Amino acid sequence: MTGRVDLDELGGLVRQLGVQTGFWDTKGGYHEASADALVAVARSLGAPVDSPDGLDELRHFVEAERARTVEPVVVGRRGEPLELDVRTDEVGGAERVVVHLVTEAGETHREVLVLAEHPEVDRRWSEGRERSVRRLRLDVVATFPVGYHSVTVELGGGLHPTTLVVAPAQVPQPGPTDRTWGVFAPLYSLRPTGSLGPTVSDLDRLGALSHDVGARVVATLPILATYLSQPFDPSPYAPVSQRFWNELYIDVEATPELASSERARALLEDPDVRRAAAEIAGGERFDHRRAYALVRPVLDELAATRFAGPPAARAGLDQWVARRPDARRYAAFRAATDRTGTGWHAWGVGPGRLPVDVTDGPEADTHLWAQWTMDRQLGAAAESLAAREQRLYLDLPVGTSGDGFDTWSDHDLYAWGTAVGAPPDDFFGAGQNWGFPPVNPMVSRAQGHRQFAANLRHHLDAARILRLDHVMGLHRLYWVPDGLPATEGVYVQYPAEELFAVLAVEAHRRDALVVGEDLGTVPDEVRHALDHYGILGMYVSQFRLPGWIGQPIPPPDSREVASIDTHDTPPFAAWWRGADVDLRRHLGVVDDDQATSDEARRDSERAALVWALRDAGLLGDHADDDDVLGALLAALGGSDAATVLVALDDLVLQTDPQNVPGTGADRPNWVRMLPCTLTELFDDPRSRTILDRLQAARLGSHERAAQEVR
Repeated sequence: MTGRVDLDELGGLVRQLGVQTGFWDTKGGYHEASADALVAVARSLGAPVDSPDGLDELRHFVEAERARTVEPVVVGRRGEPLELDVRTDEVGGAERVVVHLVTEAGETHREVLVLAEHPEVDRRWSEGRERSVRRLRLDVVATFPVGYHSVTVELGGGLHPTTLVVAPAQVPQPGPTDRTWGVFAPLYSLRPTGSLGPTVSDLDRLGALSHDVGARVVATLPILATYLSQPFDPSPYAPVSQRFWNELYIDVEATPELASSERARALLEDPDVRRAAAEIAGGERFDHRRAYALVRPVLDELAATRFAGPPAARAGLDQWVARRPDARRYAAFRAATDRTGTGWHAWGVGPGRLPVDVTDGPEADTHLWAQWTMDRQLGAAAESLAAREQRLYLDLPVGTSGDGFDTWSDHDLYAWGTAVGAPPDDFFGAGQNWGFPPVNPMVSRAQGHRQFAANLRHHLDAARILRLDHVMGLHRLYWVPDGLPATEGVYVQYPAEELFAVLAVEAHRRDALVVGEDLGTVPDEVRHALDHYGILGMYVSQFRLPGWIGQPIPPPDSREVASIDTHDTPPFAAWWRGADVDLRRHLGVVDDDQATSDEARRDSERAALVWALRDAGLLGDHADDDDVLGALLAALGGSDAATVLVALDDLVLQTDPQNVPGTGADRPNWVRMLPCTLTELFDDPRSRTILDRLQAARLGSHERAAQEVR
């Protein structure tokens, strides 16, 4: 850095690209980004800049962005006129603009507007010329259906395309008296009913058992494809793709191919396979790698059976592929990782290319068949839940593996040279680097946000409630440049209005509720956007405790999904007993002094919670684990919350968390199983007592809401 003037100019330029040059931390301190971090982020956005001292090319890049005749995405509202900003030369420009509109259904419209009749919105200098921005008003958009439409602006002999997103005002909403509750469990944590491991059929089984006590929601962690052999990364939040399912969860015994595959049946009956599967099912931790090694040969045989049959036997598969044109490419990509045992960065052939010809090989056949089968089985489970008036609740992670299919197939969409993370906070003083590349918002806009829409569609084909992980990412993400510590990350803004519009379109088309993970320090603009678009927020009891003895529990409101904890926090029993403090001390996340302070604070939190529950008439003199758990769930159930989620881990008083954020391979995350089967859990009198109490509280809340409506 050569001087303050350079940093000022650099900051002014990158701010025009949506880069924030500083941020406020959780303690009220301001962090100003370094010149090196700003340059690295600008370069990841596509700007040709290598140092703070050479800003001419960055300046030209910014001016070119500002000089676009129309923005690449325009948001319209159903039944409202379209306001379209058009940049024109101030002197010698065209006198009229012709707007061509083509709907998704192929209907065409054409409108001619005289520029002189529209007021100027802004004047800007760009590339040495003064240009004005005119806001054109087109009434024709009132006839456009909700969806994505093509718009081309014809001006001065040039054609300038853009994507028009016509969105409903809000996503679908729960009814005023809808006061439901449901159960939550990672799919891998369920003791399997099948011979090889947990499957999507177990979600339906969980729905059936919980329905008997009143549950109307079945929720789980992301069940997207992950690397389970070589390479290996079972984290549900680092998927191979955000558009393809995890083949580990196929219910092989429910496939029609099994009856015709003697070899697959022989594998299922093999004593060694049965013994290994029983060992996995009986363990405390789910062994993803070993389970996949058992399942994969069976999948290979079942897929071979389907592909060995006559063409008519593949009609359903072929029709599915026609609707999913990226499926064959995904299958070939996964086949290449099977052959090489590495992610695509090690292939040495560049993104979008395969190191070996596997397009029509048996590995590709397996992955293609597996995705088709997962789609059908998950859809069947969702339909079975819906028949009981239950909703499947799925989770869309904020990112995807840097060595996965999405980053390989659409390489330019990602901002390479940076990783998504989080700034320093009370729990992670050094900040966090989550290791996967962020989506480049400028490229996403140029593509009409097609991948975001595809990710949503993939989940909403089955889910009727969708949780968006780190919903703040629709507004901004924390980018950590490669080679710099997480403390030197930079926030980059995203086109929130456009992304929320896409979300509203997709949720509207499937009548699905949307939940935004809005925990932690969230800017007011995010809260306002969630309210504006009707997206439910999250209420977690561990973060909303009484501040002192004598204060009531802050209740959730009707716009929130309430739970005691999440997959990233300690289970209830661990929190109540303080086991999480001991675990953080053991892992070295906190030192002895901090642990002692945390223990003292926990004592105060427990005392305040017990007082509040007793004052509300929900807890008697006894205050053991079950008593407090039941009272706290009753408090949530009796509130105005739209939905209350109960973690099965809490019902069995589990103390080992599913995930401890900020820990690596030495801490086994995403592996802990329930200590009992689902049948045993729901037949247990103590579990039933707790759930019956929650059901009664929810019915009371529903009746109160019904009276208010009347």
